[in-house]
Amino acid sequence: MNTPVTPTEMLTQTTWGRYVDRDLLVALLALLGIGIVMLASASLWVSEKKYADPYVFLERQLMFLGVGVVFAIALYQITMRFWQQLGVRLLPLVLVLLILVLIPGIGNEVNGSRRWLNFGFASIQVSELAKLIMLLYLSGYLVRHGKNLALSPSYQPLLIPLLVLAVTGALLLMEPDFGSTVIIFVTGLALLFLGGVPLKRLGILLGGAILVMIPLAFMGYRGRRLQAFLNPWDYESGIGYQMVNAQMAIGEGGWFGSGLGGGVQKLLYLPEAHNDFIFSILAEEFGFIGILVVLALYGWLVLRAFVIGFQADKSGKHFGAYVAYGIGFWMGFQVILHIGVNLGMLPPKGLTLPLMSYGGSSLMVTLMAMALLMRVHRENCVARFGLPERKATNTRKAATIRRTSA
Repeated sequence: MNTPVTPTEMLTQTTWGRYVDRDLLVALLALLGIGIVMLASASLWVSEKKYADPYVFLERQLMFLGVGVVFAIALYQITMRFWQQLGVRLLPLVLVLLILVLIPGIGNEVNGSRRWLNFGFASIQVSELAKLIMLLYLSGYLVRHGKNLALSPSYQPLLIPLLVLAVTGALLLMEPDFGSTVIIFVTGLALLFLGGVPLKRLGILLGGAILVMIPLAFMGYRGRRLQAFLNPWDYESGIGYQMVNAQMAIGEGGWFGSGLGGGVQKLLYLPEAHNDFIFSILAEEFGFIGILVVLALYGWLVLRAFVIGFQADKSGKHFGAYVAYGIGFWMGFQVILHIGVNLGMLPPKGLTLPLMSYGGSSLMVTLMAMALLMRVHRENCVARFGLPERKATNTRKAATIRRTSA
């Protein structure tokens, strides 16, 4: 039975603050704050060595944060209906960008990977943008074809989304970006399951994907990384150097860590300490207690995404529900993979820790995803309390309250 809404509650729900999921906002701000502090601590030495200025990476990250907040506020103002219609049109754009990034002279190569497009004033990591656009596309596809996916006895309704996932994954593997491929593929399968695809079919698809990925995992540099993962101490002076030093940093943290700024591994011992291995620096300086706090914040953020998705589903806003669920799966999987690599439980994949690792594309796209999540929550509130989408005038508010009171 629905709880009646009092006039006072209806009035407060019309304010902007009531449209924001405060629990999600607190977790988001806490992770951003911890991320800026940890980035400042982890990047000082490498920034000093590379640019003769210890604050270059911090200043850039703060700039990315400012731009990302502007983008997030802009996205928050746009209805989910717009993204539902636009998602399928954005898909060709991201595929073209993924092709362009592979062309020498257009895509930038860094550390053997060609993942960035240089626009002069900034470089964009296309794989980060692909995560968000693929999420919007798949959510829209599930809304349009959900019944066929759930009820059709054939695999035909699955062919298009699987083909899109396969083409996107192939382009990402050519960069190479194995980590983003895994994130997009696993998130896509999770959404297909929520869309009604039988678990048996997904199991067959997942098994087939694993059979394809296993030989790819043993090819080239990935094969060497896998060898180092299985026996890191046998390669501690070579390809296993990162994993060994990451585990040493975590082990040295103990219960309470060495304190902010007291870490040793970031002193040019652990490569990419401010990016792929920032979790290890966090563990070294704040210990097991710090790890628990950060994991709790990420867990709360993911939980809020699922709750918002569930509320959207109850309100009949299925596109928003799929987007919220997808963001929850995306963030959860990426955090697990990043931490798994730092703990030595998974081979290195070059994945950032959302909202904490250095990287403009990752930070801005994550903030855009959070804005979409906030927008879904806003539309849930509008549907739940029967409020107008646009801000009402004081006269209309008063009239609404009088009718409710009567």
